Amino acid sequence: MSEAAGFGFVVDDLAPDKVAAGGPREFALALADRAVAGEGGAAHLAQCPTCRLLDEPWACVGVIPTPLSAAVERWLVDRLPDDIESLPGFLVRKALGDFDYRGEFARRLRADGMLEAPVPFTRHFGPAFFPWRGFTVSSEQLLEELLGAGDVEPPHALACLAHLGAITVDGRVLLGMDEGVRYGEVIEKPAERRERTACLVAVEAQDDARLAALKRYLRALWAGFATDAAVRVFGP
Repeated sequence: MSEAAGFGFVVDDLAPDKVAAGGPREFALALADRAVAGEGGAAHLAQCPTCRLLDEPWACVGVIPTPLSAAVERWLVDRLPDDIESLPGFLVRKALGDFDYRGEFARRLRADGMLEAPVPFTRHFGPAFFPWRGFTVSSEQLLEELLGAGDVEPPHALACLAHLGAITVDGRVLLGMDEGVRYGEVIEKPAERRERTACLVAVEAQDDARLAALKRYLRALWAGFATDAAVRVFGP
């Protein structure tokens, strides 16, 4: 898995072959050095918590190739909640404020030719004719949260998925502010995460390769959350 190829990710789920390789990063790099299509996938799936959960060989590891397509940025913004006053909307505002996600990371990517679109996609919440009275979220801020904040620990993974409407708890997307306690419950009780949560993101036949790769990454984030494992992110 060459770092120059884009953003690599691997779920640090203590699968035996990852431990034997010396760690998740070493496992991912060694995997890229040999042809893996149809080779060893079944054996790996049988002992990998992430791949078993997602029911897909090598689902625990992947590359998001660059330049990221315009479809990737548009898809991210389109998944933001309709109502900024909803629970997901509150969590988006809190994350962008608390962690100071201003999009500078993604702006550097765009300057270096690693984002296909010439400008970011944005979503404005509030009066259309008075933008200063509302709240605007850009695809650059979302990419910074997803790819530019280092390794993704389980609570961070939950936040990313919640912002994008990509996770259910107890069979529902949580929208009401009074439902936030359910997120607290699954954070505090890791053993309940597999049964109580599910990922709503699926790779579809019409997805371009880079959007499909990002979706696989989001599915890996959910698996990392469900198995209480960090997702290691490396790349440019």
